Order: sequence, then structure tokens, then C-alpha cells
Amino acid sequence: MAGFRSITPNININTTSGQLRTELLNTFTRLDGSLALAPYQLSSFLGPVGNGAGTESTLDSTTITTGTLAKSASSILIFACGKTTANANNKTLRLKFGGVELFTTGAQAFNGVDWTLNAEIVRTSSTTQTTWIQFFSTATLTQKITVTTSSVNLANNQTILFTGEGTLANDISLYYHKMTLLT
Repeated sequence: MAGFRSITPNININTTSGQLRTELLNTFTRLDGSLALAPYQLSSFLGPVGNGAGTESTLDSTTITTGTLAKSASSILIFACGKTTANANNKTLRLKFGGVELFTTGAQAFNGVDWTLNAEIVRTSSTTQTTWIQFFSTATLTQKITVTTSSVNLANNQTILFTGEGTLANDISLYYHKMTLLT
């Protein structure tokens, strides 16, 4: 094939599937120089876990260690979902990174709704990030899209934090989240 270096040694097609997988990985290593670690799952959480009564409560947190976002344009992709209790109480969901609030629903009377949140935190420098967030719920026309910048020092370990706040315990619950490193 024009434009591609030859593969040496040749792949033996008369191998078991495990051997073939190993040979393919070795081939990609030779072609690429080394396999990158990304995408890499940083964390996942399977709940549910709900807020405490009348106060902002941590639903889940993940520590992002120094060097995780080592290159400009590397990013952390976040998917989360949950539910709210069927009542008229105000409920608030927040996403924070390094103590900086990246997203909030604000106090909403979400009455028995399902919600999802997709976000990506992108390194723009060692101390700045750009984040986009999409929030959707089954409540009538509840959609929110946010693009924001933050100043979190990546030379230190930082925490990504989901919090919930409601009048009663478990007014808002986190059911699942996954965070993936993209480089």
C-alpha cells in the first residue's frame, strides 16, 4: 500500500485469536512508536446516592492527579445521569472542578425527572481550562448548554465533584457517572 511502511515481521494469519491480538498490538506499537494510554477510564460510579436533607451534599468525587491533563487540548469527558424525587421541592445539581463551579442547574422544582449531563474539561494551559456542558432532563423543555473557562492549577491534584442539594434527603440522586481521559 502506497504511503505505508512495511510491517516487519509479517503477521501470521494462522494464529489463535489471542496470538493475533498480541501480534496486532505489537504491529501498532511498531507503526506508532508506542500506544497512547488514552482513551483511558479515570473513574466510574454506580449508585444511586442522594443528597442530604437541606444542605449541599457530595454525591461523588474523583481526584485528578498531577500530570493527568499533561498536554494542551487533552481533556476529561464526563457522562452522568440520575433522578429526582417526585415532589415540588427545589433541587440543585452542581459540577465542580478544583473548587470552581463549572455548572449548576440552579434551584429547580424538578418533580420526578430523569436527567443526564455530558461535559468535557479541556486543558488550554497548565492553569486554564475550557469546559462545555450539556444538561437534559425529562422536565418540560429543561435543557441547558454551557461553555465556560476556569483557572484551576493542574500542577496540583484536583477534584471533580458532583453535588446535590434539596429540601429533603434524596431529592436529587446520582445514579451513574463515567470519566474518560482523552489526549
